[in-house]
Amino acid sequence: MAAVLGPRALIDNAIPSGVDAGEIFRFEMQEGMNAQEIIALAATTIGEANQYIFQRWGNMLYLTEMQYAFYRSGGASGMTPKAAEFSLPDSKRGQHQGHMLPLEDYDDAVSWSRRYLERAIREEILIDLEIIEEKWRNRCEFELLWRIFTRKENLIGQVGWDVGWVIGDNNENAPYVPPQRGSRVFDDTINHFYRVNAAMDAANALATIEKLAQWLSWQGHTGTKALMVSENDLGIYQAMDSDKFVRIVPGAINVVQGGNSPLMTQAGALEGIPGEVVGIVLTAYGQVELRYHERIPAGRMFMSKPYGGNNRGNGLAIRTERGKGFGMVVEPVRSRSLVPSLDMVLFSASHGVGVNDRTNGAVAQIAAGADDYEDPVPADFGADIVEE
Repeated sequence: MAAVLGPRALIDNAIPSGVDAGEIFRFEMQEGMNAQEIIALAATTIGEANQYIFQRWGNMLYLTEMQYAFYRSGGASGMTPKAAEFSLPDSKRGQHQGHMLPLEDYDDAVSWSRRYLERAIREEILIDLEIIEEKWRNRCEFELLWRIFTRKENLIGQVGWDVGWVIGDNNENAPYVPPQRGSRVFDDTINHFYRVNAAMDAANALATIEKLAQWLSWQGHTGTKALMVSENDLGIYQAMDSDKFVRIVPGAINVVQGGNSPLMTQAGALEGIPGEVVGIVLTAYGQVELRYHERIPAGRMFMSKPYGGNNRGNGLAIRTERGKGFGMVVEPVRSRSLVPSLDMVLFSASHGVGVNDRTNGAVAQIAAGADDYEDPVPADFGADIVEE
């Protein structure tokens, strides 16, 4: 099973067996640190960044080394037949379908030559590492948000596709109609990319949340769901009907009730879900925890049912290379001189973000002007995470 590469694992891996670390790192900085301590500091910093991503998103993620996701597809299931004497029931096989999970390589580096490190101070080293760490967090968050909000299908190999949430339309390269749930049978009109051709206001926001919660519940994802919204739209959500929107108030704050409009509050929140919690929305299909994320574009929202850390039922998947785990690793590079020394430090990673359960996610766009959902562009998620 895939693992997250934390600080300890990276420190152990930074200096491979068979390498004379004492020879390569035989020098000291002005402040008395040696290069071996610097590599350990780099491993700790990047390891914490790896853990940060998984701790923030973990309850919506499934780590896997598989090249694809595999699941049952549409069709009525019927009922188990009653036994009949002198006859056997007809044998059945389920219809199945799958999609590919991507895998990408990522590299970064710091130009830490021996001469630079001999003259550098600790604060300079930390600044260098903070840049690498921040860029890595930006990369991971961008890939997750991009897969969440785009319906784009990406060709992998000759006939495989990396896909988004449920779309039954046969015009898609990899359409998917989910199997029957109870008495509800789905057809090719199902689409978990929803557009409301209207102004973004409290009434439309509430109606859209109700619809997304209904869709997920129809697919069997009942109970408390998580909704990620734009920070720019917070005032709109907080203006929803007071009997539907419940504020989250820390336990240390005393709530005074009074007047004709009692204030509803709830303590606590789901863990391992990105964004700041601002409240609970009460729908006909269960409560929905409302969170805002600074990178989500205005007018857009995403709903999913979190099943817990690294649970196979989660909507998103991160594919890792077999035996390597998730996260960026530290790779000291030796010089080619007769007496090898530290030449530079590379940071590398290999993973891919895809959809795991196509039914456990739905996105919506509320904006006047068109009826069809429009994919965002990279710049919509922040200028600092646009491709360099």
